[in-house]
Amino acid sequence: MDATPDSLHLSWTVPEGQFDHFLVQYKNGDGQPKAVRVPGSEDQVTISGLEPSHKYKMNLYGFHGGQRVGPVSAVGLTAPGKDHEMPAPTDPPTTTPQPPKPRLGELTVTDATPDSLHLSWTVPEGQFDHFLVQYKNGDGQPKAVRVPGYEGGVTVSGLQPDHKYKMNLYGFHGGQRVGPVSAIGVTAAEEETPTPTEVEETPSPTEPSMEAPEPPEEPLLGEL
Repeated sequence: MDATPDSLHLSWTVPEGQFDHFLVQYKNGDGQPKAVRVPGSEDQVTISGLEPSHKYKMNLYGFHGGQRVGPVSAVGLTAPGKDHEMPAPTDPPTTTPQPPKPRLGELTVTDATPDSLHLSWTVPEGQFDHFLVQYKNGDGQPKAVRVPGYEGGVTVSGLQPDHKYKMNLYGFHGGQRVGPVSAIGVTAAEEETPTPTEVEETPSPTEPSMEAPEPPEEPLLGEL
């Protein structure tokens, strides 16, 4: 028996013989008797004009030569109306494996100059959106350097020479903060440039005497 909110589809069998016609009787929602006549050549009918989500007892009679056979009965339930329809079950969301939560590994100071420290770190698992390196400058003021999540190192510059800095690394993922992991770095001492030593003056070469050589003595004639 097929059901819609306002109809029931009935079908039956006639194992033997042939009926002139059939009669389907039932009561509507108000309890009033209803009847639907079906030709004897048919073996099914759709009863419409019913109420949704309502139970109906259907009685089928067969008529042959003025005689009534039956009834045979069946109970049908119309489908719920649109206002009462249960929401169709949605397919459960395909559970994609959640990516692992990122973790911070070790933070190390890999290089130092008088005014900078180069930091590098590891992320054993997951991927961060970005990092934040926090430290205090020589005056004790907090400073922060933002680093993209795909980076694994950064050079923090603008530092003072021969100074100890505590570097704190935070990772951010989905609005959540992970960390910190910390490392101590010392900037290099500033190299003293040697003052140039005075260069001894080399004695200038003696200037050649500008005096003209004495002219040779005038010749004298001897005896003739």
